[in-house]
Amino acid sequence: MSQAECGRDEVGRLLAGAAKTIAGVRNCWLVSEAETGGANARPMERLLPAAYANDWIIRFLTDGRSRKASDIRRAGKVGLIFQHDDDAFVVLNGRAALIEAASEVRKFWKEGYNAFFPSETDRANAAFVQVDVERMDLWIRGVTPEPLPLISKPETDAESAPLLAQAEINPNWKPQGRSTVPTMFSTWRLPWGPQVEA
Repeated sequence: MSQAECGRDEVGRLLAGAAKTIAGVRNCWLVSEAETGGANARPMERLLPAAYANDWIIRFLTDGRSRKASDIRRAGKVGLIFQHDDDAFVVLNGRAALIEAASEVRKFWKEGYNAFFPSETDRANAAFVQVDVERMDLWIRGVTPEPLPLISKPETDAESAPLLAQAEINPNWKPQGRSTVPTMFSTWRLPWGPQVEA
């Protein structure tokens, strides 16, 4: 097997681990840039994707009058933080857009959403947040390298260079208990766009 094939297998393994973690978690934190330059974070229940949907497009239902909607209109980027127990953490970063046009909202609307938007005025202000994932940070026991932060960077050749962009090591990281999230990640650039960090 060539180094490029090994690199693709590794990226596939990381993507599969991230997808499995996200599938096992219904709620996540949505972090947006505040108007003051800080960050606003709030828990959100993601909408489950259709069976044929792209795993790396995440949607939420929101009120178009909310602070998160204002943040997204202004900054257009968000982070999503998923945690499954104490052994899987996935951070997704990407472009965020509001789907606000009535005709577009109707395409995604389900009767069950009326419970959260009971009046006509509420429903008129309903919007969907769509996040197109561009980058991932991962720490998943059994998927990302352990013991952390020991990681070796595979040699790259011209064919695998786009897949294996860099490996970063934080030599100062020390475990501080079961719930510690290490600060060491490897970055993987995918040929179709997003980066995967493990």
